[in-house]
Amino acid sequence: MNKIGIVMNPISEINFTKDSTLLLMHELQNQDKELFYINKDDLFFSNQTPMAMCQKVNVFMNENKWFDLQSLQKIELTSLDLILMRQDPPFDMNFINNTYVLEAAENQGLKVINKPSSLRTFNEKLSILNYPDLITDTIVTSNKTLMEEFINIHKKIVLKPLGLMGGDGIEIVTPENSSKVLKQFSVNSSEMIMMQKFIDDVYSGDRRILLINGNLPKSVVLRMPPDGDFRGNLAIGGTAKTEPLNERDIEIANFIKDDLLKQGIFIAGLDIVGGFLTEINITCPTCFRELFDQTEENLAKVFVDQLSDLDL
Repeated sequence: MNKIGIVMNPISEINFTKDSTLLLMHELQNQDKELFYINKDDLFFSNQTPMAMCQKVNVFMNENKWFDLQSLQKIELTSLDLILMRQDPPFDMNFINNTYVLEAAENQGLKVINKPSSLRTFNEKLSILNYPDLITDTIVTSNKTLMEEFINIHKKIVLKPLGLMGGDGIEIVTPENSSKVLKQFSVNSSEMIMMQKFIDDVYSGDRRILLINGNLPKSVVLRMPPDGDFRGNLAIGGTAKTEPLNERDIEIANFIKDDLLKQGIFIAGLDIVGGFLTEINITCPTCFRELFDQTEENLAKVFVDQLSDLDL
């Protein structure tokens, strides 16, 4: 398994100090894999053949130059041995259509991580509903009356769009501001949203557990919200620290890990707040860098070391 394609957002725009995909690519390169960079807009079908415009790439752990691209070429995806699908949300039609191209290649023998059909059907927020004993009280609806009822019951809730990332669109809603928030929501969208009973422990941090091939890490990345916010997402200014997994972390991770493997999900990020499971990230889980920089636990190496043993 030597020729590896990486589908991702523009490599020139990544945050060098935080990007987990770059760390994965660097470890693959360290183990003599040939890397092919595929921009998220460059997968396509030619008649029935799944293809891509791509470039061979070398990567460097250097903030002044972290990549070097060769000339653009057109390839059949099945000429590769493996593709890592590392496209960031939003989970929109571009993302969905890319999973169709990857799935067609998978059906012709290409290995893809994470599994394209699971990326398409395993919504990162809705997936927690499969584990009702692990979550706080939750409703998913586009009905304004049901939203108002849920707000009035719990007094303080968090509103989450289903297809975004990095804390985008997430808001606290109370009976006092519900009219304004729901009016704005109804104007901008008729899509379903998730509402959850607010967990006060969120101010103590959002715990990210990275599961690699079903294996638990030694430490959790604790994402702390910036002053004046409740969201710990690093993309909006949250800060990261690490600490060993606690008993509840281990309980939740062990309960979920086998389900993920059965669905071809080999890289996942579990988010836990106050002992409750809040999301299962599978599109492009992050925090590899924070874990490595602070503890020297290199999950990218764990992943690459185990590639040949995966049941793909």
